[in-house]
Amino acid sequence: MVAHDLRVETLIVRGRAEGAFRTDLPIAWPVDVPHSVMHSAADEIRAGRLTADRITATVLAAFTSPGKPVPGPGTGT
Repeated sequence: MVAHDLRVETLIVRGRAEGAFRTDLPIAWPVDVPHSVMHSAADEIRAGRLTADRITATVLAAFTSPGKPVPGPGTGT
């Protein structure tokens, strides 16, 4: 595991323990999601089809537990 993956995994484990992140997926998947989203988003931003604020919205939606409202970027709610 590379250093950035370890940092993301630590964040996810902490977020799960605090009830902030979903727990219904294997840990490897939410570790990979932000990395994959950012790479795909970079291509879409360069092509003019996406704005950077949508990256945060996408990752928040992916990490939010099913049935809970997705928090707004930067709001924590």
